[in-house]
Amino acid sequence: MIVKDKRLNKPHGNTVIWRYLGLDKFLDLLASNELFFTNAKKMTDKHEGVIPKRNEKYILKQLKSEGFNDEEAKYESQKRLHQTNSLRALTLLNCWTINQHESYALWKIYLGGAKSGVAIKTTVSKLERAIRIGNDPYDEDIFISKVNYTDFINDEPESRFNVTTTKNKFYEYENELRLFIFNYQKSQGGTKTPYDISIGRRVKVDVNELIDEIYLSPFTGQWFDKTMINIIEKYNPDLKIKIKNSEILDE
Repeated sequence: MIVKDKRLNKPHGNTVIWRYLGLDKFLDLLASNELFFTNAKKMTDKHEGVIPKRNEKYILKQLKSEGFNDEEAKYESQKRLHQTNSLRALTLLNCWTINQHESYALWKIYLGGAKSGVAIKTTVSKLERAIRIGNDPYDEDIFISKVNYTDFINDEPESRFNVTTTKNKFYEYENELRLFIFNYQKSQGGTKTPYDISIGRRVKVDVNELIDEIYLSPFTGQWFDKTMINIIEKYNPDLKIKIKNSEILDE
C-alpha cells in the first residue's frame, strides 16, 4: 500500500506524470496488469542509491574533527558508508517523469533507439488509486517522492530516504517521480519475499484507473498506429478511447 511520510517530497495529486515504454514493456503491462519495480542495483546509473562522493569526503572530515585519528576515521567512515550503501541491493524502484507535456528527448532516451512504443500519461492520484484498487496479494509499503538532483545531501546523508531520493545533477532532465519499496536484511527484521529481490517485483494495478491517456510513438507511421490500436483493443477495449497520437511530428 502507499505510505505517506513527511520526510518525502510528494507532489500534489493532480500533478501530471508520464512513463515512456517500449512496445514489449507496454504489452507486458496490458497482459499482466502489473507495474515492475526494479532492484536499484539494476539501474543504469551506478551511483543509484549510494551516498554522494562529496558527502563521503565530508563524513571523513567530520569524524577527524570529532577526534578520530586518520586510521580510525577511515574505518568508521567506511563502516557507515557500507551500512547505507549496501541497502541499495534491497531497494526496489518504479520511475515516472513529471511534465505537463510529452518530451521529445525522453521519447528518444526511453525507447532506446527503437521506433515503436508508447507514453502513458496519468496523475499522481490516479497512480495511487490504481495501486490501491489493484490490491496486490503481497502487501508492502510503497513510498512516493520527487527526486532531488544534487551531488551533496545537506541533511542526514546517511538516511535511506534521502539517499534513495537523490540523484546527480546530470539526470535533472528526468524530473523524476519515484516509487520505492524498502526491504531489509534478515538480521534487521527482514523476511523472505515471494519474489527475487535481486531482480525486482511486480505490483498489481488497475490499468484502467492507471492510464489517463496513451500516446503513440512519434517515430512510426500510420501503419503502426493502426496495428497498435488493434492490439490495445484486443487486450483492453476500454483503453481505445484513451489513445492519442503524439503531437511531435518526426517520422
